[in-house]
Amino acid sequence: MSNIYKPEELENFHQHIIWDGLVKRFVSNQGFVDYKGFKNNEALLDKYLDLISVQIPAHDWLSQQKIAFWINAYNAFTVKLILKNYGVASIKDIETEISPWKIPFFKIGSEEFTLDKIEHGILRKEFQEPRIHFSIVCASFSCPKFRNESFVADKLEEQLEDQTSDFINDPDKNNLFETPIGVSSLFQWYWDDFSNQFADTKSLINWMNKYSKTTLDSSSAITYLPYNCALNGL
Repeated sequence: MSNIYKPEELENFHQHIIWDGLVKRFVSNQGFVDYKGFKNNEALLDKYLDLISVQIPAHDWLSQQKIAFWINAYNAFTVKLILKNYGVASIKDIETEISPWKIPFFKIGSEEFTLDKIEHGILRKEFQEPRIHFSIVCASFSCPKFRNESFVADKLEEQLEDQTSDFINDPDKNNLFETPIGVSSLFQWYWDDFSNQFADTKSLINWMNKYSKTTLDSSSAITYLPYNCALNGL
C-alpha cells in the first residue's frame, strides 16, 4: 500500500474527484476544452497534479487503477502544458527545440516525466491495451474526444469501450462512407499495438465493424487521413 495515503484516503484518490470536477466544468459534451476556464482555475488543477506527482502506482493496485491513473495523468498534464503556453493555437506551436511531448516539465515521485514517457514508456509498454489510444488526448482536434469525466477503475471497461465507439463513428476522425474508407492516422502510427487483434487491412475493417454503427465492407480499401493538430479548444 502507498505511503502517501491511508487505505480509505487512497480509495478516495482512485475516484480522481478533483479532476472529475474540473473536466465536468471545462470540457464540453463534444470534447472541446475551455482552456480559459482551466486557466482561471489553475490552482485547483495544480492541486490535482500535486496529488498525481506524489502518488506513484503501487504493485498492489489493480491493473484498472493503474491504467486510469496514467490516462488521467496524461490528460491533466497535457492541459497543464497548454496553460504553460497559454494562447497557442496548436500544441505544435509551443516554442521548444524538442517535441512538446518530450518536454520534461513534471515529476511523478522523484522521476522526471514527459507525456511521451507516460504514453510510450508506461501505458503502451506495460498494459498492451490498444483502446488507450482513444482515451489519451494531446490537445489536438484529430485526437479522440476529451472525456468530461475522470477515468476510474470500476468503470474503466465501459469508458474504454465508449471512447473507442465514439472515435470510430466520429466523422471528424474517420470517413467511413468514402471510397476508399478514410481512417485516422492513429491506426497507422500504432499498428503494432493493434496487430494482436488484426494483421492486415481487411482485418482492420472487421475490427472497426465491432464499433461502427454502419457495417463496413471488409473488402474496401483504406487510406490514412491527415492529422489536424489545431487546438481542441472551445
